Amino acid sequence: MTKRNRLIIASLLVSLIILIGYGTFTVHSKINTPPPNVTVFVHGYKGTAVSFRSMLNRFENEQQWGKKAIVCRVTADSQVLCDETGRFSSSSRLFVQLIFDNNRASFENTAYWLSKALHTLREKYKFEEVNIVGHSMGGIVSVKFLEEYAKKTGYPFISKLVVIGSPFSGLKDRSYLNRNSGPAAMDLMPQSAALEKLFKQKENFPSDVQVMAIASSGDQLVSVDSALSLNKIVPASNFHHAVITDPSLNHSGLHESKRVDQLIGRFLWAE
Repeated sequence: MTKRNRLIIASLLVSLIILIGYGTFTVHSKINTPPPNVTVFVHGYKGTAVSFRSMLNRFENEQQWGKKAIVCRVTADSQVLCDETGRFSSSSRLFVQLIFDNNRASFENTAYWLSKALHTLREKYKFEEVNIVGHSMGGIVSVKFLEEYAKKTGYPFISKLVVIGSPFSGLKDRSYLNRNSGPAAMDLMPQSAALEKLFKQKENFPSDVQVMAIASSGDQLVSVDSALSLNKIVPASNFHHAVITDPSLNHSGLHESKRVDQLIGRFLWAE
């Protein structure tokens, strides 16, 4: 072997070592990056993409609390289709909006679809820990998820839960339920079997999840007592609540209210 060939081989070996070292550093750095602070937003009965759109816009652009990063649509046949709405990094506080195609389904089915979405977020995006914000029935199915799925493998750890106007003792306006359809309308009836099951299996609710229940005196569908009856499920040391005394703040207005924004912001992200 000539001297020139030996020099070429030596040079190639040095380059290979550098490349291997660089690759090892890159992988090691990625593994040790802390997980992002993620909050998942779950709409209620008959909810759509519009349900949390204004709140998420305020959180991102007015409060600058984070970025709306992902919208996940869950189909009636349990497919989870996620659309990344913008660039995000692992150091960002991220918001994920869930949308159920069948928005009148039973608590049972909707909680299952929520579990599928959370499993996808863990597997696809490596989110190991998330918060959940649920409006109305979205809060109920989040509690059902926590009772029935959260302790199983494959899901992110739920750190904090916020429920907004969620009727854990049923809706007070029976005429509303008579005017609407779908299995969820039956589940939302006072003393329904679906609601009773939540209280019967309260021992399954994780003891390490902090919970905030928000209610309004002006809510025409959900009484304050119904919203706060979640305290019969959540351990007392982990239960927090806030009641807004405002006759003009109705059920749909809860996720349009800046007062509600501030309650959520302080509970989830206050240092």
